[in-house]
Amino acid sequence: MPQVRKNRFIAAIYSFLVWGLGELYAGVNNLKIGIGIVLMIFWFIYLGAVSIVLPPVYISVPIYLLFSLLSSFDAYRDAEKFNIKVEFEEESRRSPGICPNCGTKLTGNPRFCPNCGHKLVE
Repeated sequence: MPQVRKNRFIAAIYSFLVWGLGELYAGVNNLKIGIGIVLMIFWFIYLGAVSIVLPPVYISVPIYLLFSLLSSFDAYRDAEKFNIKVEFEEESRRSPGICPNCGTKLTGNPRFCPNCGHKLVE
């Protein structure tokens, strides 16, 4: 069953509004999902600290914008990587003589890729 591609701009907007939400949306791998959760926790801590301490606007807004832009850029790239991975998997399904993990040409009917060790038989 083909996977649905992720919209890069939606991932960037999600991460701009809530740090880490775009990484959760893109979901490239478990590490990036964990980073997204950690960023969301930092976002809640930031909001709580800003509401308690009430720092001047010229300090709190640039900090928010900096982390939002960095998180948005990362989520945009994550969604792009996810889409490339999905496209590669779809292409490998069309051409069965190629490893879906590393792209090595396969000869015969191996159970594992001789280059990367990826399991080819389900």
